[in-house]
Amino acid sequence: MGELPEAGRVLDPAAYPFETVRPTSDGFVERDGVRTYYAVWGDAGPALVFAPIYQVVDMRFLKATVPYLLRYFRVVTIDLRGSGRSDRPTEPADYSFDHYYADMLAVLDHLQLERLAIVGISACAMLAIRLAAEQPDRVSHLIPVGGEFEWRPFDTPETNPYLVRMREDYSDHLDEFFNRLFKEAHSTKQYEDAMLYGWSTTGDIVAMASLGWSGSNLAEQAARVTSPTLIIHGTLDKHISYEAGRELHKLIPHSRFLTIEDGAHGPYARDPVIFNHAIRDFVGAPPRERTWRRAMSRPRRALFLSSPIGLGHVQRDVAIARELRKLEPDLAIDWFTVNPATAYLEREGEKVHPITRYLANESHHFEDIAGEHDLSAFYGLRTMDEIMINNFMTFSDLMEAEHFDLIIGDEAWDVDYYYHENPELKRQPFVFLTDFVGLLPVEGNDREAFLCADRNADDIEHVGRFPYIRDAAIFIGNPDDVVEDRFGPDLPFIREWTDQNFRYSGYTLPFNPADLGDQGALRAKLGYKQDETLIIAAVGGTSVGSHLLHKIASAFPYMKRQVPNLHLVLVTGPRLANEPFPDLPGLEVKAYVHNLYEHLAACDLALVQGGLSTCMELVANRKPFLNFPLQRHFEQLIHVQRRLRNYGADCALTYGEVTAESIAERALTTLHTPVNYRPVETDGAARAARIIARVLSDRAAVR
Repeated sequence: MGELPEAGRVLDPAAYPFETVRPTSDGFVERDGVRTYYAVWGDAGPALVFAPIYQVVDMRFLKATVPYLLRYFRVVTIDLRGSGRSDRPTEPADYSFDHYYADMLAVLDHLQLERLAIVGISACAMLAIRLAAEQPDRVSHLIPVGGEFEWRPFDTPETNPYLVRMREDYSDHLDEFFNRLFKEAHSTKQYEDAMLYGWSTTGDIVAMASLGWSGSNLAEQAARVTSPTLIIHGTLDKHISYEAGRELHKLIPHSRFLTIEDGAHGPYARDPVIFNHAIRDFVGAPPRERTWRRAMSRPRRALFLSSPIGLGHVQRDVAIARELRKLEPDLAIDWFTVNPATAYLEREGEKVHPITRYLANESHHFEDIAGEHDLSAFYGLRTMDEIMINNFMTFSDLMEAEHFDLIIGDEAWDVDYYYHENPELKRQPFVFLTDFVGLLPVEGNDREAFLCADRNADDIEHVGRFPYIRDAAIFIGNPDDVVEDRFGPDLPFIREWTDQNFRYSGYTLPFNPADLGDQGALRAKLGYKQDETLIIAAVGGTSVGSHLLHKIASAFPYMKRQVPNLHLVLVTGPRLANEPFPDLPGLEVKAYVHNLYEHLAACDLALVQGGLSTCMELVANRKPFLNFPLQRHFEQLIHVQRRLRNYGADCALTYGEVTAESIAERALTTLHTPVNYRPVETDGAARAARIIARVLSDRAAVR
């Protein structure tokens, strides 16, 4: 083969295939003038190679599995010529099974991998089978997934309807192809991802690439495989039939067979939990230390999963945890979350579990997709699937390694979803908390409405089929706070369904407003002057609020002319700590304040985003405020506004319709307008704790 050139580094982070991890190394290997892109994930453990995937997609298709497996293996992924970041030759002669195999070998040789496990997906199982047969000493384990050993030749390839359709109507071909791949209900996200990946190449390339596979028959090589082999195949696979997988099983007599009942062609994308565990356990993860403690000597422990999107969740969760400890004094609580929530927890003396270093950050994800005061919450949740599976796999590892008597999840959508998809993994009581129910469309297009309804239907079916997954479900609020809309056409009304499936705790505050009623004492404690007019502007812990803060800062001079003793404090959050704001007398910028609700209780007026926690804290402290819901954010626009109206705090402004001058005018009017809010209940945390305690123990003391 000759001397291989050094791999060229790929420098653009945005081009990396996964959101949650970056490769340890990556680059290109050139063979006969064609460059093949590869990436190495992780730097320890046995080598685990994914044979390059058929050219209609690329290594991005593995986003639900590689970020987990790299914790146990040194994982290698490869883009096949014609797709991904690899070259796309334009001559038919450059596409053949021998070329594909030689490209893969060139990468393995370049990386000096002398011993490896190999996963072959779909047609690319043939590449893995050939390697295992021709280099048995090199392959420690073979895993064909939805694989086959033969690709029959195309009859009349120039006029074959399948190939003609690829060339002439690639969009229609992709639609039909990926609808066939994902036959499971509620697979719209996997379908959309695949369509996106498919458009990274062209119909002409895929047609030439398909001809390169045709005529390959690995039956003789499969019969010679001696490596331990695990075949994974779904019974609903309409691309490579389940029967073809069984035939491969017969050809490799010593092979094991994992059937995905009612699964289709993509278990690595559609059923990643069972897939990841099967690969990890079959190949054999490096041995880990383990301690087993006799059951009766184990201390009682709870794991509290808290959403890190804003600090409102973790503040109320700490309040609930403290009430729970009053009922269960011997219950130790570990926390499972990421920054900014972890920083708050540590300041409050709480214990964050060390495994959380493996968690992906949801806040970063939402920042990446935000525009100018514009954040599609539905799109953010929908595209968070890689983060969700990464974090659930971390949670699952923890459940295997340690004992907990109780799991509490505040909007732990990842654990709730994958527990329902894999109910056999639930080993202890699980309590689910949320302050909204139902994904609702706000953009006015049919596709968004369909996708919201599809996701809602999935959740409804989960709860109906496996009601025991949630030992208790708590709505942080009251029945009237639930919207009256339907989940979607022919789906239940959200309020009726929530009444049937949730307990109501009332709103949960992290403080008692009576303790913050002395504004003078608060100002003295926090360093504010008694005779100044204090306005607090806050937008949460992410950078999404940057534009709103700048617009409020622009309004400050107009307000200052009318109120000379005005003091405006911009609470930016740590991510905007270095943001340039005007240097004006009376304008102060604070990157972070602990327990923001104390500062809000000390102010005369607040200007905030549309987040529920901050708005409800202002209502509880009876402070005038204006809120600016994020555009396209269904929770802030619909769920939060309904609740605020219930409490008599209908004070939302549309960001795109206000100017610096109009903000100043409205702010000064609101400053001098008495509030008439409905009182916010102060026992919500205690009520939630009592519900949780009943799950943990049936003793009369907590009834």
